[in-house]
Amino acid sequence: MNASVIFRWKGLGKEQFQGEGVTRDMSVSGVFVLTAACPPIDSVVHAEVAFPRSDGDSKVEMKSEMRVMRVESDMANDRRSGFSAVGKGFALRAIPKQGSQSATDPAKETQGAE
Repeated sequence: MNASVIFRWKGLGKEQFQGEGVTRDMSVSGVFVLTAACPPIDSVVHAEVAFPRSDGDSKVEMKSEMRVMRVESDMANDRRSGFSAVGKGFALRAIPKQGSQSATDPAKETQGAE
């Protein structure tokens, strides 16, 4: 699976950091993100994964708070890096394109997958 990811975390001095990447693997409660900016092991990241929908008028967004379990650098000697993180699951919601007549129904948002 190759989806866009934006993630944020706090540093030791409470400064805010943000990174972008793409998913390599993803499960109900975890993700591996390929990125140049890896958060430290054991930090808490707020991740947002976006998937375009086939209708072209909206996208599906999954959000989660996760803990970084592993960081890998220079994978396969091609200077890529990434990290794995796990949490309690993803909150899911559909987001209409700007200017679209449809609105997101918060009652249809779901937390995690059973």
